[in-house]
Amino acid sequence: MGWSYWPTIRLLLAPLVMLACIECMVFMMRAMHGQHRAGMALGDSGVAGARFPVPARFPEGQSVFEEHRADTLRRLDHEQEEFQGFLGRLRTAKDKGEFDRFMAERRARPSSPG
Repeated sequence: MGWSYWPTIRLLLAPLVMLACIECMVFMMRAMHGQHRAGMALGDSGVAGARFPVPARFPEGQSVFEEHRADTLRRLDHEQEEFQGFLGRLRTAKDKGEFDRFMAERRARPSSPG
């Protein structure tokens, strides 16, 4: 009798078959999870489609953080408005300076006979 190649083939194919089965299971789990997420609605549990329940608001202990955040955002908005005003005044001053310089140069030039 001759040598059988069956044990060698089986040793090579077994891991490949296991990987294919695992991949199929992962694919099916993702499909089932996608259906579950599509059925979730925004409610008291928090954000729609979240994997874990996320509270819509911070717990009581973090209300100080929310106040600080709101104050910081207000302050930044105010500073941005001030900065935009400063840039506007700077552009106006630059334009006025250039215009004054042009007029001074024009007055300094001798008049051409015309």
